[in-house]
Amino acid sequence: MNPMKMFDDMRTIKQLLTDAERIARELGEEEPGAEHLLLSAIGLPDGSAARALAGVGVDEEAIRAALRDEQADALVTAGVPRETAQAMAEPAPLGEAGSPLLYGAGPSAREVFQEAGKLARSSKQRLAGAHVVIAVTGLERGTMPRVLDRLAVDRHQLADAARAELAVR
Repeated sequence: MNPMKMFDDMRTIKQLLTDAERIARELGEEEPGAEHLLLSAIGLPDGSAARALAGVGVDEEAIRAALRDEQADALVTAGVPRETAQAMAEPAPLGEAGSPLLYGAGPSAREVFQEAGKLARSSKQRLAGAHVVIAVTGLERGTMPRVLDRLAVDRHQLADAARAELAVR
């Protein structure tokens, strides 16, 4: 294995996971989920996740707003009045964590991280944000599929946009 590729991948993985944890805590979550990995991937230096999402008309703020709306709707479904639910859906940051939580990530984050790694290895490319985007589009259940539906994002179209980003690398 190419030592430079391995070093670059380790740097990308560190940034991806560290930022996902920071974002999760900013949004009031103890451990990162797929949504936090996606938001983290948007900020990776390669820019492929942000460009793929922009290709389908979505940006970081749209995802964050959809996450808040998803949380509010879940609270309303649980019987909380809409106005109260919307106020409760505003994230209450938890503050900084001690060390990155590679193994403390939620199931959806682990699934996305593992799939993104497999995609990068099988294509013999360095791990990129677009790999995370493709992995997110493959989720069948959970917050991210609902958020993408809420944003009227066609997952196949988004995956194709991410693959196109990878093709130009």
